[in-house]
Order: sequence, then structure tokens, then C-alpha cells
Amino acid sequence: MSISVEFQNQINFLVNSADLKRKDLLAKMQVDERSLSNALNYGIIPTSKILIRIADYFDVSVNNLLGKSDEEFKKSSTPSDFSSRLAFLCKKNKISYHQLDNQCHFGKSYTSRWIRKKSIPSLYILEILTDHFNVSLDYLLGRID
Repeated sequence: MSISVEFQNQINFLVNSADLKRKDLLAKMQVDERSLSNALNYGIIPTSKILIRIADYFDVSVNNLLGKSDEEFKKSSTPSDFSSRLAFLCKKNKISYHQLDNQCHFGKSYTSRWIRKKSIPSLYILEILTDHFNVSLDYLLGRID
């Protein structure tokens, strides 16, 4: 579990700026009450999937949501998903999933499981991958081109 004061401040700002009751906001974001309450009250960063849903709802970059930047955000007109983007980056860099696992010190077959199950790893792992491929978090998640 990661905690961030910057994230807490940013999520509070965004939620307070939304002119909706919390119940309606939760339904529109497709986020559970506990995750949002933990974020607002304690700065607990939710799972990657929930983080993406919140960023999508507020139309901000994930780094902006995390309070790491004020960068301009323009969502792709043809968004991808994490699995497709990771497969593309491996192909572009001419490395196998096994090589990526070794280079990033992941466990055996982690990458191929994310691709096969179309799952999204933790924020910590995502940040390792962004550093490895020298791409932004939103690019890796398929949110921008």
C-alpha cells in the first residue's frame, strides 16, 4: 500500500471541484466507496485499475492525479490497453517477455501473464516499466499516443 500526500491533495481538489454528490461521483467513476475514502482521507493510492478510472473521469494524466506533474493531457482518440501497449513496446525494442522479466528483475513469466490475462500490474511495477522503456505512464497504459 502506497501513501502520498500529493495524491491526497490532488484527489481532494478534483473531487471538491466536481459538482456532484459523492454517491453520484462514485457511480460515474465506477469506483467503490472504500477506495475513494482511503484516497481522500489518507492518501492511499488505489490499484492501477481504479487509478485509471479516476484519471479517465477527471480527464487528467495519471501523473497529474498522483500530484507529480501539471502536464497537459490529451487522451488518445484511439486508446489502447496496457497489454497491447506492453506487447508493442517489447516488439519495438526486440525483446522477448522473458528478457523483459530478466532485465527488470521480475519473477518468471510475469510479463506473459499480464499480456495473456490482460491485467495491469501495481503502480510500482508500472513505474519500473516506464523507466525501462523510457515512456510516460499514460503512454504505457495506452491512454495517450
